[in-house]
Parts: sequence; C-alpha cells; structure tokens
Amino acid sequence: MKIQFDHQTFSLQEYGGISRYFAVLQDYLKNKEGMGVDAGVLVSRNHYLPDSTFPLPAKWGRALVSRSRTYSFNKRYTKFLLEKNRFDVFHPTYYDAYFLPYLKRPFVLTVHDMTHELFPEFFPQNDPFITYKREVIEKADHIIAISTATKKDLQDIYGVHEGKISVIHHGLYKINGSDEAEPVLPARFILFVGARNGYKNFSRFITACASLLREDRDLRVICAGGGRFNLAERELLHRNRLTAAVVQMQVNDSRLKNLYEKATLFVYPSLYEGFGLPLLEAFHNNCPVAVSDTSCFPEVGGDAVVYFDPYVPEDILRAIKALTADKELREKLSLKGQNRLRYFALEDCMRKTMDVYKNLAGTDKH
Repeated sequence: MKIQFDHQTFSLQEYGGISRYFAVLQDYLKNKEGMGVDAGVLVSRNHYLPDSTFPLPAKWGRALVSRSRTYSFNKRYTKFLLEKNRFDVFHPTYYDAYFLPYLKRPFVLTVHDMTHELFPEFFPQNDPFITYKREVIEKADHIIAISTATKKDLQDIYGVHEGKISVIHHGLYKINGSDEAEPVLPARFILFVGARNGYKNFSRFITACASLLREDRDLRVICAGGGRFNLAERELLHRNRLTAAVVQMQVNDSRLKNLYEKATLFVYPSLYEGFGLPLLEAFHNNCPVAVSDTSCFPEVGGDAVVYFDPYVPEDILRAIKALTADKELREKLSLKGQNRLRYFALEDCMRKTMDVYKNLAGTDKH
C-alpha cells in the first residue's frame, strides 16, 4: 500500500507542529513492511524533512527555487504525481483544495482545529482559505480529528457525520537535547511558547500578571519563538513597565527543551486550540502547567494542570500565583504530567492512522 502526501505544510513551514506531525508520520510509515510513502515535495527548507526525502538533491532544489516560488513549484509537482495515480490513499498536509480535480483515489484529511471558523475576527475577511477548508472537509473520504473537541466542532459547524471522523490524538514527539552551549536563564521564569497573535491571548496574559512581575522582581517571562516583539507588544510591555521583565528568545528544539526543564511553570492562555501539543512537551520535561479551561485543554491536561478562565485576567493571575508560590503543588503536577503522557503514546497515533489508510485503500472514489 502506498500513501501519497503533498507539499503544502512543507512549502509553508520551516518549523511548526503540523509539518513535524507529517514528517514523523512519513518516517514511521517508511519503516513499516508493505508500506510505501511519497512526500510529494521537490524542494523544501523544512527542518524536519531529511534530504533523502527529495527526488532531486536537496541543495540543488534550494539553490534553484526561491522561497517565494517554493509553494507554486511544489504544487505543480504534486499535480503531476496525482495525475500519475500510482498510490492507494492521498493525505494532503493542509487545506488548499487545488488537488480535487486531479484526484482519482480516496483521501483522508487531518483537521487540526477550527480556529478560522470559531474566531473569524482574527483573520482576513476575504481570505479564500476558509472556503478551501470547507470544500476539502466536505469532499474528504475520511477525516482525522486530533481531539474529541475538534470532532465536536466539525459536527457542530459543518455537520460532518459521526462515521466519517476518527479521533486520533497526537503522540509526543520527543525533543532531544544537544551539546551546544545554552544561554544563561533567569533563576525563576514563566514560559510562553509560540505565536502570540489574536486568539493566543498574549496581551491578556501580560495584563493579568503585570502586577505580580512588578512586585516579584526575580520573576521573569520568557517567550520562546513567535518572532520578535512587534510594535504593539513593545508598547504593551512599556505601558506595564515590563520591558526588562519579559523577553523573547529564538529557539531550536534543544533550547526549547532546556526552557521547559528550567521554567518555574509553562502558561498556555490560548482561547482555543485543536489539541495543544505544548502540554505534552511540558509534561515530558517535568514542567508544571497553567492552562485555559477551554476547547481541548481539559481533554489533554486532565488533572495534571491548573486551569483558569482565559477571558478573566484575575483568574489567569490566580493560577499563576498558585504555581509560583507553591513548590509542593508544582512537584505534584509534574508527577501527574508524567502519568498523563501514557494516554498520548506516539505509537498509538501512528498505528491508528495506518488503520485509517488500510480501511480506505482499494475503495472506489465516489
């Protein structure tokens, strides 16, 4: 059985949760007897794809194709592969509907979240993405939802039939350390990971903990990744007299692991996520967690975290204070987090996904 993937997430991301998910999945399938895999990518600068993935020497592709042309170049290549029709199941890596006219085999779609549908105010009003996403959801032969919460959103918003959806939780993609020198870190800090825009709720989080940071001069906030602070964020920090207390760091996997290990706590104030993979990363690295009580978070966090209402700054502050002040609570949650990981084994995620492929392979296309 051969699974054909496409280029989308690998054309768009150098780092990121979705591209890591598909890279790990492809690597797993390559090592399974009777399975064939084609990534559908000619050129990519994605960190997770090994050079052996590409049909052309990777260095040639990167030299010949500019970043701005990567998406269109790879799209043409995927269309070519679809027209050849030498596979059993197609698994697109994002929601661009370009492939629909060329496809003669069944396809499975992984739906990571319903953020665009539930929080349209945070996205461009004329973006065709939302239409593409609806089209591929409607046309998919099967859908993988990464949480029960996402499955419910699919049913509530698009009326997707129960039998068309399989809930397959993410497994933990373990982050390895390295021998490179790590930066000197504050003795005590709150860790914030990833993007900070819109529904990620960064500004409300900063407003919530501003008084604590001003009172406790030894406590800091480190924002890992997400790019440098923009003008609005710099003004937010300036108004709250927190310019020195809140810093941003560019990180690779090794440095992110180090931050989880050293943090006093990890805070995840997002208004909505489809799964919330950083929770598993924090659990794995014995980092206590304070997290929103919305969407998928109770499903993933269970009793191993402190919850708060992400719309109420006073409640965010309550949760953060509880963890910063109570070492015994932090240690208790770290132990519970380790136990929680048993429910999210990577092998389970991979095996259940392969079962979906097997059920689809050989079926007639409409």
